[in-house]
Amino acid sequence: DLNEHATQSEFVYVHKWTLHDLVMWDNRQTMHRVRRYDQSQPRDMRRATVAGTAPTVAQQAAE
Repeated sequence: DLNEHATQSEFVYVHKWTLHDLVMWDNRQTMHRVRRYDQSQPRDMRRATVAGTAPTVAQQAAE
């Protein structure tokens, strides 16, 4: 059920790449999956890791 809800078009971001684009996302709060790409084109992916276990965004207390 969660997968069906999260993949509705209003919740999905698809990037249309142009030269010098940089896309960043938070793997801790984002569902992502790979799509086919042209393997003749360069693909440069780098990883940045946030240290610690605490959330980086303040969480609102449940009311």
